[in-house]
Parts: sequence; C-alpha cells; structure tokens
Amino acid sequence: MIYVPPAESFDQAVTFARSAFENDLTGIDKSRISFSLNVLANGKQSSVGISRVAWPTIMSHLARYEIIDVHVQPELKVTGPPPSYRSCSSTEGGEKEKHSSSHSSSAFHSLVPKGLFHRLGA
Repeated sequence: MIYVPPAESFDQAVTFARSAFENDLTGIDKSRISFSLNVLANGKQSSVGISRVAWPTIMSHLARYEIIDVHVQPELKVTGPPPSYRSCSSTEGGEKEKHSSSHSSSAFHSLVPKGLFHRLGA
C-alpha cells in the first residue's frame, strides 16, 4: 500500500499509480489500469469500480486517506477472424421466411387468450 496525492483526473490517477507501482505497471497499457473502492452496502463489503467520467465526483466525496485499489484488467486476445456465414439462395430464403412468419404467427396466437381480440375490438 502506498499513499499518493489525490488525483484530479482519471489520467492523473493512472500516472500516479504507474509511478507508485513502477515495477508492477511497467509495460501495461493505460487502458488496462482501473480503480475501485471498497464500500459497505446492505451490511456487505464489496468493491465498486470508478469510471473515468465518475472520477471527479468520487474524489470530491472521499474521506481523507481513503484507499483506492488499483487493478490491471486482463488483456483481450483475439484469435483469428470471425466465422464466415454461408449465403442462401433467394428461393430458399423466401420459403424459410414464409414458413418462419406463419410459425411465429401461430405461436403468437397460441399464447394469446381466446377472445382477447374480440373484447378489444368491441
């Protein structure tokens, strides 16, 4: 645990965290660094993240020497391109659509109580 001066902005907080935890945060992209507070709500202690836009408001309401936790979010790894989709011929698509819509309509009517449309129209 290390105390640093209160940061006026989220970006300044990232800068302070990087200088305070230089060995741990060297080479970590700033977009992966996040902050949270431990709060007591409904008798349970939980961690609540602090978003970039909420930073100034949260900082103005913190108690003196309150602890803000620093986190490193996992790196997102994308493996390969998205799956490709097979295209259907226009005849197949039309038949499927026709069947699908009549099925949906039938499913809808089975969920609606009998006589509901008559009562509304009367």
